[in-house]
Amino acid sequence: MAAARKKATKKAAGKRASRSPATAAMVRRLNCALEESWRRETADIKALRRHGLPPMGRLPCAFYANFNTFWAGENIQVMRALALERGVKLSELNKVTAAILRRHAARLAKWNLKKTVALFEELARYFERQGPKNAAEFVEVTEAALVAIDRINAWIDAMIPWSQLDKRLKVNKPPA
Repeated sequence: MAAARKKATKKAAGKRASRSPATAAMVRRLNCALEESWRRETADIKALRRHGLPPMGRLPCAFYANFNTFWAGENIQVMRALALERGVKLSELNKVTAAILRRHAARLAKWNLKKTVALFEELARYFERQGPKNAAEFVEVTEAALVAIDRINAWIDAMIPWSQLDKRLKVNKPPA
């Protein structure tokens, strides 16, 4: 078992050593974003707690931010799956992924998530400009992005009082 783990670790290290400098930098950036948000709420999440837009107030802002970060992750998972299947050209994966990230960044900007928007924009620029050089790099970057985005989403999701809402609100009855 230890030998197999050692071999897998050595293989992964070899892949990391052969990746492009742009991919290595992007993965480091995503890991920094993850580290920043791992143990405590980021400044973005604290700002979201105070952010409200008339006439809806604060809770709908949290709902929308939650949905936006959730669906950003889902969209990136689709792109990762396409890279693994190797049925779509890398240039097209990069272009569509950048467009998806820019769309989600525009949505998240409405909820005052400035650092998160900056991270999405930085990731979009990476895919537009240099981007991954092969499918393995694409998968590595999207996996790092998924973990970082999912952690942000977990903080947003944790601020929504789901159980209280479920106890107090009932689903509307169907129209007669």
